[in-house]
Amino acid sequence: ELALSIPDTLAQPVTGTNVLRFDLADPTRPLVIDFDAEGAADATITANGVVVPTRAVNGHLVIPAAPLRRGDNTVRIDFRAGNAPLNRSADFLYTWFVPAQARRALPCFDQPDLKGRWTVTLEHPAEWQSVANGAERDRVRTGDRVRVRFDETQPLPTYVVAFVVGDMKIETATRAGRTMRMFHRENDAAKLARNRDALFDLHAQAIEEVERYTGIPYPFGKFDFVLVPAFQPGAMEHAGNIAYKAESLLLDETATQDELLDRAHVIAHETVHMWFGNLVTMRWFNDVWTKEVFANFIADKIVATQFPQMRHDLQFFLGNHGWAYAVDRSAGANSIRQPLDNLSEAGSLYGPIIYSKSPVVMRQLEALLGEAAFRDGVRTYLRRHAFGNATWDDLITALAGSTKLDLRQWSHMWIDEPGRPVIRTELEVKDGRVQRLALRQRDPLGRNRVWPQQLRVTVGCAGQTRRIVADLVSREVDLTRSLDGCVPDYVLAGGEGWGYGEFELDARSQSYLETGIPRIGDPLARGVAWSALWDAMLGGRMTPVRWYEVALLNRREERDVQLIENWLSDLYIVWWR
Repeated sequence: ELALSIPDTLAQPVTGTNVLRFDLADPTRPLVIDFDAEGAADATITANGVVVPTRAVNGHLVIPAAPLRRGDNTVRIDFRAGNAPLNRSADFLYTWFVPAQARRALPCFDQPDLKGRWTVTLEHPAEWQSVANGAERDRVRTGDRVRVRFDETQPLPTYVVAFVVGDMKIETATRAGRTMRMFHRENDAAKLARNRDALFDLHAQAIEEVERYTGIPYPFGKFDFVLVPAFQPGAMEHAGNIAYKAESLLLDETATQDELLDRAHVIAHETVHMWFGNLVTMRWFNDVWTKEVFANFIADKIVATQFPQMRHDLQFFLGNHGWAYAVDRSAGANSIRQPLDNLSEAGSLYGPIIYSKSPVVMRQLEALLGEAAFRDGVRTYLRRHAFGNATWDDLITALAGSTKLDLRQWSHMWIDEPGRPVIRTELEVKDGRVQRLALRQRDPLGRNRVWPQQLRVTVGCAGQTRRIVADLVSREVDLTRSLDGCVPDYVLAGGEGWGYGEFELDARSQSYLETGIPRIGDPLARGVAWSALWDAMLGGRMTPVRWYEVALLNRREERDVQLIENWLSDLYIVWWR
């Protein structure tokens, strides 16, 4: 139960009271409450009606065991708030507490597995607006000040608790019977009018799609979002109170298709978090990737329906594989799930492996289980852990009943191990006939690891392409019979951007692709072929000079804008290095 008084000048501190009510299992030991703000030692603490001495130790308030009891306890703390996570300016304040920054502003239990119901009261200048996770209950004005009380929330972890106070305007709209509010500071009326309806529409569409996918109605009652100028993280999934960087959502008249797509994707991503992260929260931040992968994974499905004219499979390949490969091919590659001893280090977990590799891995898992079985398992997981906490292993348990595949072994290889397999195409052609076509994987680090995955192999044959679906669940799979008389000009084991690994081309395929990429009709297949040649160059199977010659040839004939932008970046790297 948090109450804050926010002055109208920066020279005065934010002061407040937080009342923590909780069940205590062991009252024989001191209780530790997180509070790492300057002046924490000046806080006044009352435990179960008893004023206790304030001990501020290493970012914590330590309460002696004497006034504590088994079961229900109430601790009240009167304090001066820390400024850093409040992001104060003269007429504006917004919070950003991820991953464990709430403790730098206010005393609390600042870890994701201690979720609580929050009731917030904000007292501030009467001409300002305010918004929090809960719906506004009442507003009482006294002179030039106003006290705003917000309803109690569903259980939330501290990192998605948020409130915004200041000189803001409010836009309200109703979509499918749901009232939504947008808080903003935009003074350009034309820009606001140009974007307003689209922003409400995109949120409404995202909510509808996630409700349909999960089978669970939107879980947090009211739905608001705030456009924060120059918001540092870009967006943050505060429950019922999403924050966005204003400049990313209020677009200019000249906005490109990519900018419109990016805006739709970030809105879908943050909306998905209401279910994945907020409804079901990871127990510890070593599983933070789970909420992020679902936010991207389902957001991709949503924007595919909103922008049907775009090649989303190509967008997915170019937007994920290259970024993840850049880390996974290196000696410093990290696993998707990483150990985390202290929440203060949680920021080090974020990067291309969480945001780019994990969507590829999740798509593989969906393919191995089948779309319906995968969705049913996800629904079971959400219902089983709603408003609580869960681990990645809890999701694997929910999915395991729908497959004969050893999901724990699959999970160990893809989630807990770093790196990627090397998958070599072995193609033997003699006297115009195929003697053998096989795919063989190996562990580049020599640890004898095997990465089980489904491949959608693209085979070019006499100007036509065909797909061979191959489940590479052991070291080798033989595809000779699947050719059905085709003598390949080239074979792309990572066809359709589906597989994950370093794909070593056979000599026949590499020779063809060095001059033949422009003759491949599908842009996605051209992108996959380009990626294979890039790996060939990095792996020493093609000289940089030869690669550059091939790249210039292909660039002159390429017309797909997504590929051109990607290839120009590669050309730049090779030229300068």
